[in-house]
Amino acid sequence: MKYEVTPRGHRLEAIGAHSGYRIRMSTLSAADLDSFPVNVYIRGSESEDEVRVSVPRRHLASPGEAFDFGYDCAVSWIDALDHRAT
Repeated sequence: MKYEVTPRGHRLEAIGAHSGYRIRMSTLSAADLDSFPVNVYIRGSESEDEVRVSVPRRHLASPGEAFDFGYDCAVSWIDALDHRAT
């Protein structure tokens, strides 16, 4: 599994990882929404601040779709960052 989802009141939070970075995402948990916004943050280590990943606006029909899209955006961001570092 790419990430683990946890309910947090009126929102859902998902934690995953890629290339040593932690990925944290959140979306709303209401089942009657037309679209689910997703917020994505990454951090390289616990001593570093989280960095917000810019996510393009898309119509995301479910929390799963929102998390999959957010995870893909985070992976692209991390891979681009790692590519610049080499």
